[in-house]
Amino acid sequence: MTDKIGQTGLESKKTPISLYEFYVIGIERLLVKAPWELERAVSAYHERFLTEQRCIGLAILLLLGEEYVPKEALKTLPGFESQTRASISQATFTRALRNYFESNKLNPVRADLVFERMRSYLTDSQAANEARKSPLEAMLTIMAKRVPPKDDVQREQYAARVEKIYDYIDGLVNNTLLKRYSIQP
Repeated sequence: MTDKIGQTGLESKKTPISLYEFYVIGIERLLVKAPWELERAVSAYHERFLTEQRCIGLAILLLLGEEYVPKEALKTLPGFESQTRASISQATFTRALRNYFESNKLNPVRADLVFERMRSYLTDSQAANEARKSPLEAMLTIMAKRVPPKDDVQREQYAARVEKIYDYIDGLVNNTLLKRYSIQP
């Protein structure tokens, strides 16, 4: 059944949210309910690995969210749409990340530290995408530098984990968030 504006009944029941609210919900789901958050660090090495997984997950969420920057905002600087999209998205994401830390009674300065840690994942994956290379491979390379795998088998496990993180975030965005909410300007 279609209503007057051409949407199905299911689509018209979506709750409208802002990009900021999208990031708040996504961050909460990633840092509290993500499968890898159920693991307990057993060593300093494992803790670094979990930290990098969080950063990769958050970076993927941010990159996927860039698609929902209001189109009106992109018109303000013709010819610089991708830079505008990235700036607006990063500012909104950072504000949402600070909110997460504040609401969990953690030092909000840690949000800036987390974002700084994410920055290389963002820049390298965007550069890889522009060069028509795999953004996930770029993220894997950074992760392998920060938490060096012990051997080739472990590097392959890292690669599989990065893929799983992407699949989880993509599912979170497309199968959960965008089925319940519509992101409004």
